[in-house]
Amino acid sequence: MIPILIFAALLATPQDTARLTISTAVDRALATHPSVAAARAQRDVASADIDQARAAWLPMLSLDGAINRFEKPMIVYPLHALDLRNPPTFDRALAQASVGAAYTLLDFGARSSRVHVAERQREAADATLGATEQQLAARTANAYLRVLTTRGILAAEDQRLAALSAEAKRARDRLAAGKSARLDTLRAASELASASADRLTSASNVDIAEHELARLVGVAYETVHQAPLAGVRLSPAANNADATVTRGALTARANSANTEVVAATRRADAAQAAIGSARATMYPQVQAMSAIVDRSNITGRYLAEWQMGVAFSYPIFTGGARTSLIGRAEAAARVSEEQVRAAKLTNAQQLDETQSTLDGSRARVTALEAAVAQSSEVARITQLLRDVGEGTQTDYLIAEANLFRARSSLVQARHAVIAARVELARVLGELSRSWIASSLETLP
Repeated sequence: MIPILIFAALLATPQDTARLTISTAVDRALATHPSVAAARAQRDVASADIDQARAAWLPMLSLDGAINRFEKPMIVYPLHALDLRNPPTFDRALAQASVGAAYTLLDFGARSSRVHVAERQREAADATLGATEQQLAARTANAYLRVLTTRGILAAEDQRLAALSAEAKRARDRLAAGKSARLDTLRAASELASASADRLTSASNVDIAEHELARLVGVAYETVHQAPLAGVRLSPAANNADATVTRGALTARANSANTEVVAATRRADAAQAAIGSARATMYPQVQAMSAIVDRSNITGRYLAEWQMGVAFSYPIFTGGARTSLIGRAEAAARVSEEQVRAAKLTNAQQLDETQSTLDGSRARVTALEAAVAQSSEVARITQLLRDVGEGTQTDYLIAEANLFRARSSLVQARHAVIAARVELARVLGELSRSWIASSLETLP
């Protein structure tokens, strides 16, 4: 019961303290699943890269020290002038300490480019985290709906079994009274055995679905298996949203907000910035440096002096390394640009498929609601006709089978509409905790 109470606390809705809701399941998955934790850690890595890149704009301070022993005596202090009256000091053991500072005065945009690369990579990591969270939310919602669907089908199986059990008993009673042939008993028993076998399959499907949901939300299977799941329906606003929006407008929205497309775009921006960093290696680097150096032998007195200067560095020959670095950066940028195009194409395809699935599922629900109503009436009438001797047992069994199929299909279709709407929100980049809370209503 403890995990169920945690679920209820996360959702913070007193009326659902005894039930697991879809919002609670998604919250739990987002809080515990390793894929989201890994994406958050990767975002932290990208944030640290920004700090590292920005650190290049600050002076570098260093403290150095060394004690060396030489085979032969070495001069202790630098020889700045030759004074025969004060000969230089030599010793085999020398000590030196220094405090230095260095600052890059000119690098032709290398630091700016590296900072820009790191910032774009951080934005890409943010978008990737969003994509991971949305994918997990969609998976969890689908798993939740799958449990509801399989349980609903199992409930329909139980209704069918109850009807067939009653029919089998009726056939046995009529046979014992000499009012029907043994064939009716055998036919009813055969249908009952077939329905029992179908129920075993449905029960197995429930077990599989519950295991999947338990893994996603990070709880023991027994917690999900024993927990009643709250029914779900789309809110009117979510059900009617985008009904009049053209496919082209939806595609434009998806390309601008879909987290996978955004992540690919930010990676492409980073790749373009990396070209600038690579090209900066073709130019010299100028640094300002200063230091205070203190030297002595082990037993002597220390003498300190300051240094200050400007250093110029330019590799004349690198064996083509700089040219190759630039070529690699440009090729990587082209790869990233094509990945953006591929992400947009994939997103457009997912949008088309999801929209078609949503439209088809809605139409299927309407048709199946009518089919269930009609099948219920047909089953009722055939049962009455059979009872008064105007109909056959075969007609009744067929009507019951049709009613079961219609009920099962309706359960699946209703949940397929919700799953398709959740997937559409993910493709459009809108799927979030708040969207789930406002768009998916818990049934009383």
